[in-house]
Amino acid sequence: MYHRALQASHVPRGSLLFTTALPGHAEYHRSSADTGLISMNHCLQQEVEVWLLWPESLPPEELRQICFPLLSAEEQQRSQRFHFEHDRTHYLAAHALLRLCLGHHLACPPQQVQMATDRNGKPHLAGQFSASPLHFNLSHTGGMVACIVTHSRTCGIDVERIRPLPEMAGMARTVFSAAEIAWLESQEDATRSQAFFTLWTLKEAYIKATGLGMSAPLQKITLDPATLRVEDHSLPAQLRVAWLFDYWHPDPEHALAVACQNTGASFTNAVVYQELDLVTGQRQQLRRRDAGNALQ
Repeated sequence: MYHRALQASHVPRGSLLFTTALPGHAEYHRSSADTGLISMNHCLQQEVEVWLLWPESLPPEELRQICFPLLSAEEQQRSQRFHFEHDRTHYLAAHALLRLCLGHHLACPPQQVQMATDRNGKPHLAGQFSASPLHFNLSHTGGMVACIVTHSRTCGIDVERIRPLPEMAGMARTVFSAAEIAWLESQEDATRSQAFFTLWTLKEAYIKATGLGMSAPLQKITLDPATLRVEDHSLPAQLRVAWLFDYWHPDPEHALAVACQNTGASFTNAVVYQELDLVTGQRQQLRRRDAGNALQ
């Protein structure tokens, strides 16, 4: 079995490495949708893409005007049922980000992407796209939304706002294994909140990827932030597979982690993080995490 040792390169926000216009924007053009789809899926066979968006960078009304038309009719209706503007804004941003990402890789308008959920609530492509090899996952928290997309690999993502937790010890006993609690308690007091969210985002990304979510036996699963390995004692040995993990703090207020099953004929070579500009429809690469083979 293998895990992937990752090496990161990144640039500050605002430093442009590349831009790509998306469907749903005037700058988007494609001469051959089929050719574009083939080339994009080929790229995803080697890389994992993470798309990021800071929704509070736009006035709420401007964000609504951009995002609302990109959603399905059902999502539009649901967005109007939120009582607080903050919740509505983040819902619109998250689902618009996901639809722009999937529409980009499926070579279709974002509104036409068909999705459904499994019995545990994990979303997947449906309808005419049900045979697509794309896997995806979505997460949002105060001030940030993020999605992950892969080719033929189950995946999960979690993003959390880093904040003080007065009941951290009690929460840790509920969601962490004994080894994870020992690791958390070994951290310096000044950085323990940050360490908590690093560990939690890794764990939630994993349980979202498996499809179990919070129904997973959390105390039987151990994530090691130092080695980026998982020990899932809830599974028999023959059912355990190789996983690719990565975590990052894209800004001082947020922790983000991804998990991706890493089995099959080829391994994932990199995790690529990109920020989406909703106004222009362009993506900007923020960070690339390259992987190399290492025995587990």
